[in-house]
Amino acid sequence: MNWLANQKYRKIADNEIFLIESKQFGSAEINVAVIYPNRYHIAMSNLGYLSIYAQLNKREDVVCHRGVLPEDENQPFLALESLKPFLEYDIIGFSVSFEMDYINIVKQLEMAKIPVYSKDRNERFPLIICGGPSVTFNPEPLADFIDLFVIGEGEEVIHELIEVYNESRHLSKEQMLFNLAQIEGIYVPRFYEPLYNETGTVKEIKAIKKHVKIPIKKRWVKNLDKYDTCSFVLTPNTEFGDMFLIEISRGCGRNCRFCMAGYCYRIPRNRSIKHVIRLAEEAVRYRNRVGLVGAAVSDYPYIDDLSNELVSRGISFSVASLRADSLTETLAENLAKSGQKTITIAPEAASQKMRNIINKGINEEDIFNSLELASKKGIQNVKLYFIIGLPGENEEDVFEIINLTNKIRCFLDKTTSTKSRITLSINPFIPKPFTPFQWFPLKDIDGLNADKKMLQKNLNKIPGVKTIFESIPWSKIQCLLARGDRRLGDVIYKAFKYGATMGAWKKALKNTGLDWNFYTHRKIPYDEVLPWDHIDIGIKKSFFIQESKRAMMGLPTTKCSDEKCQTCMICAGLKEVTR
Repeated sequence: MNWLANQKYRKIADNEIFLIESKQFGSAEINVAVIYPNRYHIAMSNLGYLSIYAQLNKREDVVCHRGVLPEDENQPFLALESLKPFLEYDIIGFSVSFEMDYINIVKQLEMAKIPVYSKDRNERFPLIICGGPSVTFNPEPLADFIDLFVIGEGEEVIHELIEVYNESRHLSKEQMLFNLAQIEGIYVPRFYEPLYNETGTVKEIKAIKKHVKIPIKKRWVKNLDKYDTCSFVLTPNTEFGDMFLIEISRGCGRNCRFCMAGYCYRIPRNRSIKHVIRLAEEAVRYRNRVGLVGAAVSDYPYIDDLSNELVSRGISFSVASLRADSLTETLAENLAKSGQKTITIAPEAASQKMRNIINKGINEEDIFNSLELASKKGIQNVKLYFIIGLPGENEEDVFEIINLTNKIRCFLDKTTSTKSRITLSINPFIPKPFTPFQWFPLKDIDGLNADKKMLQKNLNKIPGVKTIFESIPWSKIQCLLARGDRRLGDVIYKAFKYGATMGAWKKALKNTGLDWNFYTHRKIPYDEVLPWDHIDIGIKKSFFIQESKRAMMGLPTTKCSDEKCQTCMICAGLKEVTR
């Protein structure tokens, strides 16, 4: 390794603070590397990634180090702690949150001089595992590259995986993988085969080895207080570098019909106030501010008491996003005391018709009530999230984004003493697996571009408004990977080899004989076998079909209730963690 590369890695290390022991390579029986398929700046704010890193390092028999995508092509791809090549590790685990990072997995394997396809790796190479939200819902596009997937949440299953791995190290790779496949939540793709109809649709996904499980059940942590999920490694060189992040809840029971995360992390669970306060008091030894993380922090049932406790201890805190109908005066006041200048809410749709279709469960009054609460406490800036291209949407619904923004501008001009800012984040709808909208097509790109152009033209006329648009062309790639089957493995590999540009993806699809629109712009019949039908997340397919039909009728579905499980039924029998 050259001197300059060494200096780059050392510079990263010099700015890091560890809340867990950083062990030396080879000081335990098993050397594991957890790799995030993107840059350091993004990786080090991902609590799921850091949580698995911490769990592994707590074991006496494991050394766990990190890997991230190098900042430039000339920098060697090495483990951050040891500066060793990844070929020297026993296990490599990828933590994947976003489909657009799939191509980076291929890139990182090649940079590590590890064969990309699992069929080309024998016992001499590290075991390649993969987990995270996107692969929990649909692991198939990556199935040719990965030895095994963790389906669901990893804090508990990773310990079972290490135990079985250790017991099986003397066996062949095939036998080891078979033993690992007996663990609930472990999916070994080589033991399953997708069959296809002449039309290109999936006919069946079958187990081709005896005594492996199908469907593969999602794992989830029943008691969050058993595990800390926070900023185990602190660095200023990340998105939230000035904060100590703490997860206070996991899962959401709001039943928003477009939201993958809402179903991926169901069952809704909450950490106790006592647990959060313990982490927060640890946090202020290193950072002046705590970031509370959850699907919707204002839905945390003890949020007023928690915010009071934090403020009374002199601990400043921030939240990422709030529900418009659950922001309280107490929370707004404590956020203002903590110095928060912007309230972030996600109406997702501006017309009530569309909010009914997506089952957002809020109305315009809720939005303005939350803005009024915030402005009264001195929080004068607003960030809003919207989605365009949703099922059932028309031009008038899109234009309502402009009308609602105008109303908010007028409201803020009347209620704030200084010129407030409005930021709009506007993103294309992407149909995701295991949601009621998984069968609906991505809106045609020309239509999305026309919506974007119309919105930009009109929103630019409103003073103090900034708009952020997610890339519309790349949304097609995201949809392709979200709804793809195992045949997309070759597409991902070829797209990487061709340069990973938009043109490269088009060329890769053409050269593999696959039709882009088949995956992205086709409405899928309810009776079609889906590429992810062999995964069991705990919610029946019939529920998603029912919700899809209710959406098109504009019918609401109640949020999960603490008193009685009446909706998707996944929570039946769950005893929530006590306060």
